[in-house]
Amino acid sequence: MKKIMNTAESFVYDMCHGLAKAHPELEFVEKYKVVKKKVIDKNKVTLISGGGSGHEPAHAGFVGKGMLDCAVCGDVFASPSQIQVYNALKLTASKKGTLMIVKNYSGDCMNFNNAAALAKEDGVEVDAVYVNDDIAVKDSLYTVGRRGVAGTVFVHKIAGAKAEQGGSLQEVKAVAQKVIDNVRSFGFALTSCTVPAAGSPTFEIGEDEMEFGVGIHGEPGRKREKLQSSKALAERIIPDLIEDLGLKAGEEIALLINGFGGSPLQELYLFNNDVTNKLEASGIKVYKTMVGNYMTSIDMAGASVTLLRVDSELKGLLDYAVSTPAITWGAVDAEALACKEAVQALAKALNITPGAFTPKAVEEDVAVAEEAEEENAVCEFVGEAVIGEKINTAGMGKIVETMADIIIENEVAFCKADRCGDGDFGMSIAKGFKQLKADWATRKKGNVGEFLVSCSEIIMEYCGGASGPIWGSAFRWAGKTALGKDEVDLQGLADILQAAVKGVQDTGEKSFGHGAVVGDKTLIDALVPAADSLSASASAGEALLDAMVKAAAAAVEGADKTKYIQAKLGRAGVTDSINYPDAGAYGLGVIFTELCKRI
Repeated sequence: MKKIMNTAESFVYDMCHGLAKAHPELEFVEKYKVVKKKVIDKNKVTLISGGGSGHEPAHAGFVGKGMLDCAVCGDVFASPSQIQVYNALKLTASKKGTLMIVKNYSGDCMNFNNAAALAKEDGVEVDAVYVNDDIAVKDSLYTVGRRGVAGTVFVHKIAGAKAEQGGSLQEVKAVAQKVIDNVRSFGFALTSCTVPAAGSPTFEIGEDEMEFGVGIHGEPGRKREKLQSSKALAERIIPDLIEDLGLKAGEEIALLINGFGGSPLQELYLFNNDVTNKLEASGIKVYKTMVGNYMTSIDMAGASVTLLRVDSELKGLLDYAVSTPAITWGAVDAEALACKEAVQALAKALNITPGAFTPKAVEEDVAVAEEAEEENAVCEFVGEAVIGEKINTAGMGKIVETMADIIIENEVAFCKADRCGDGDFGMSIAKGFKQLKADWATRKKGNVGEFLVSCSEIIMEYCGGASGPIWGSAFRWAGKTALGKDEVDLQGLADILQAAVKGVQDTGEKSFGHGAVVGDKTLIDALVPAADSLSASASAGEALLDAMVKAAAAAVEGADKTKYIQAKLGRAGVTDSINYPDAGAYGLGVIFTELCKRI
């Protein structure tokens, strides 16, 4: 792997700092990985979007006049945490409310929805729309549905224009939903992408092959095929898009030819020629064409086609003036230009880098003081670690610390195991547990439950993608069932794991209306057998350490069974996942097995 980078851990931070320094009208709030306008207009509806990094210029490149007010940046291909999104909502709260534009992926939906619930408790008015334009994935009662891909760019642009014109939250949401209802996309890949933390391609593909219907995270497409000409691809893709959208001859569309990051612009324009010819031959009028890299997949070669049916309202909003790092057209906004010049002048006067300037120094000082106060209030483990027929609080700390070590050691292996998703599982979970170890001294250690709940706070904030809500909820529910207990026996340990199961299922229920069960091909397929095994061992009066070994074996067996079933939930539910185990279930089996060996 050859990339311009420092470290995989600093990759997103370094990129966002570079963006802000190139565009001083923006600021990067490093603590929450948020790119936002320096000046938030509290008298208009504010727009927030975001997701995993690796899709640049989406989404931070669309922050500016006429589009987004804020983008929340997750790790590469991993959703930002609910804590990141929650703080972004607070930073951009408006008198007219905030609209979240969410791509339809499990992690994004869970984290944005949970963040909105927290913000509403604080009195922030929040609503949301969910983009699902990828026709390569069919709707299903058992999955999150179609993926949100390049059509999101049109949602950002048109909703942003409506907000800029003074629309209410209901009006901005309505026009955003109108775009979603009238936009469809389809993509293909010629190569895989390479996630920086993984260091190797997400999938292998022959020199004469292509992935037809690929996702923007490197997820497998509809099927692997031999490489085809640009004209042949246009001949296949456009009829599918027209049919799915229900377009009729004489209707007008906006066309987006989107590169995935690795195809030269000349190839995208060549492909646009064939696509446009096919549209015109089908009687479809092209009102506006955009060609370039707008929703990428790091360095993947390939492209997607997006069609948006337009009427007079959508055409007017699409043409409305916009000024962002990635998209600029229409009249230059005098107010925005004056703001940018003022920021540059102030930065020069203070002899600091414009992109590093932030007017939030007071707020950051308060946050540092609050963190210091919290750290001083934390207590240490009392006594030596005990892991025998009973586990005391220090012993539980030893178990969690060992679990963190195992996860960190297996980061790359877990990424490679994520064959049904986008290859980020190991990176997403390891990031949270690395932070947990870094913040180890700040965790509350008074009793078993308090300690586990305290761990959940770090996990929810720092584990990327769906891992944050899932693992965070598991730890939080586990901790709540053990609050006030200085030690737990086998039955108590079984109760902790059963509570973790309920926590994971509750998160699914809140996010999608149903929680995962065994057979859905998720982490639950390993967690439930392990929890049930512990409960059975407790009822039989078995030794605690023997019971843990049996539970680990049950988790491995449950994970192995996921090879033979098609995923019904999560991102893997939209791809052919037969013959591959679920990464979360597999990872849990590895963690539990290795944990038993080490303790």
